[in-house]
Amino acid sequence: MKGCLRILVVLAVFLAPGGLRSQESGVQSGKYWIFFRDKGPDVRTPLVATPAMAERAGISGRAQRRRLRAGAPIVTFEDLPVYRPYRQRLEEMGIRIAAESRWINAVSARLTGSLAGRVSRLPFVTSIRPVVRFIRREPEPDESGLAGDPLFKAQEWSLDYGSSAPQLELINVPKVHEIWIDGTGAVVGMLDNGYRWRVHEALRQRKVVAEYDFINRDSLTENEPGVDPPGQDSHGTITFSTLAGFKEGKLIGPAYEAEFYLAKTEVNGSETPIEEDYWAEGIEWLERSGAGVVSSSLAYSTFDDGSGYSYENGDYDGKTAVTTRAAARAARLGVVVVNAMGNEGNRPGTIIAPADADSIISVGAVTMQGRVAGFSSNGPTNDNRIKPDVSAPGVGVFCATRSDTASYTRANGTSLSTPLTAGVAALVRSARPELSVLQVRDALRETASQADSPDNKMGWGIVDAWEAVLYHGMVISTHPRVIWDGTANYVAAWVVSRNPVKPGSVALWYGAERGAFTGMEMRMMQSANEGSGSGLYLARVPVFRKGTKIRYYIEARDTKETRTSPYGAPGEYFEFEYGDARITGVENFYPRAFVLEQNYPNPFGPRSAVGVQTTMIEFALPGTSRVALDVYDLLGRHVARLVNEIRPQGRYVVPFSADASRLSSGVYIYRLTAGATVITRRMVFLK
Repeated sequence: MKGCLRILVVLAVFLAPGGLRSQESGVQSGKYWIFFRDKGPDVRTPLVATPAMAERAGISGRAQRRRLRAGAPIVTFEDLPVYRPYRQRLEEMGIRIAAESRWINAVSARLTGSLAGRVSRLPFVTSIRPVVRFIRREPEPDESGLAGDPLFKAQEWSLDYGSSAPQLELINVPKVHEIWIDGTGAVVGMLDNGYRWRVHEALRQRKVVAEYDFINRDSLTENEPGVDPPGQDSHGTITFSTLAGFKEGKLIGPAYEAEFYLAKTEVNGSETPIEEDYWAEGIEWLERSGAGVVSSSLAYSTFDDGSGYSYENGDYDGKTAVTTRAAARAARLGVVVVNAMGNEGNRPGTIIAPADADSIISVGAVTMQGRVAGFSSNGPTNDNRIKPDVSAPGVGVFCATRSDTASYTRANGTSLSTPLTAGVAALVRSARPELSVLQVRDALRETASQADSPDNKMGWGIVDAWEAVLYHGMVISTHPRVIWDGTANYVAAWVVSRNPVKPGSVALWYGAERGAFTGMEMRMMQSANEGSGSGLYLARVPVFRKGTKIRYYIEARDTKETRTSPYGAPGEYFEFEYGDARITGVENFYPRAFVLEQNYPNPFGPRSAVGVQTTMIEFALPGTSRVALDVYDLLGRHVARLVNEIRPQGRYVVPFSADASRLSSGVYIYRLTAGATVITRRMVFLK
């Protein structure tokens, strides 16, 4: 019995996450994790989670707010840096630290066998363990996925998606862009081998907040001559452009208006060993910086010599691999982690780390015809959870390349299906930033193509961005349009819900400079056919001096909830300068048909509920036309001519001030004439 107990103790030490404590003999030279006993003798757990403590730990305000929404403390023991004197003691021994992980309280370094033994005996070191190495398997070309027609035919959209249209239509992204949800407000982190984004036409205007090279320890993630291997930044350029690219007529990514943090965490090349320490360090940095979504196309397989983790040994159980543990912790802190399943082949048990992590979204690949790609790795995990979670196009995906400033290609792999899915997650987070990680995952899984019968090949199925965005309720444009017609500014936004939107509930709240917000009703201009009251809404901002900074937000109510855009209003809001005619997005608001709207207010006049003698008449022209706008009484007598001139394509608002001394109470007709088009409506004047 005593002998059995010894065996159990040894096994417990070996299987512990910290790893096996090194002995004096039999330790090979290599790269090791060095695990520390504590974060310093004065640090006690649990910590008192204060903003000051979080700031000292380098946790951004964004990250703190995201953690609070996730129900996590704004700072924990794991967030504190490794105790500096411990690092210094190692450096005094001639050890060069490669990476540092706060979350597992360890550093990595290359050690000789004898040095490893000495390190393991230091009083503040609990254990050392080899840093696992992997090789990324690139898929073989799959020509069957490129042949034939895509599952959906290209349609006409407000944006010209060029050759990227099929991959976005398969996952229903353009429909989300049509209601002006494009990633605005979302913060996305990328983990890859480098990014040549500053010069490429599809990437150079993206909102990159910060970037960091964890290999060379600098803030440049594109190739550095003489430092990086040739083509180092190729894979990251491909994945970043798939998610975030924007060049009309060529390539558009799902979340092109998001903000981005770029982490360079691996050396390029499928034959180059990839080490888990840089990935772990990178995702910790992205989480601290405030990323709400992380896209990682770095799924790893065992090295050719058999080292590393393996399915046969039960390592893909969601709690063994360092990258898996780091991904799971990021998810617990409110980050939607989206990771590639890998390209190990379409057969059971080919999943690899960190796709086995619980609570993250692991992504498989399908062809443009919606079939599982032959290379796409399958689950289940070793603890028998279904993986992947969802799938997206991963064959013949159109993307940018690093070769010059305007070069594009098609590529295969779960490396491509992952940023497409991460882009959809960013759209969900853009529209509903309050959602938890599991709620975002549910939105993607429960609206995917085979949600009723998930399996270990395609998971819950092909993602559907439109259904996912609406899964948890009403949404409002996260990128409203501000239009200047030469006389006034207008604000337009979409409100879409599966539930009836309450009449009169859609409001524009605006304020000048630091003044109080004032509310006014927005009028529906176009129905979305998604529910009673869903559609495009417009409001005319009262006149201010040109150059005045206007703050605004939009509010709407349906039968289940009240929402604002941006989320968090009035503490958060949009801004524009009154009279600014250079507002982006105006081109997407241009009308495609002649429109004459109902006047507002209606009725109007001294005895009406609003008590005003002026009403506004809105109309739209799909192209340059000579237009006339006239008012008649019910006997056909001409009362007023409001417009009689050639006007270009656009939307217009014209005031009609009734002369109470001349007009009597009653119904009046107003008529728009533009070429052969004649549209009439009625209005009521109460004297």
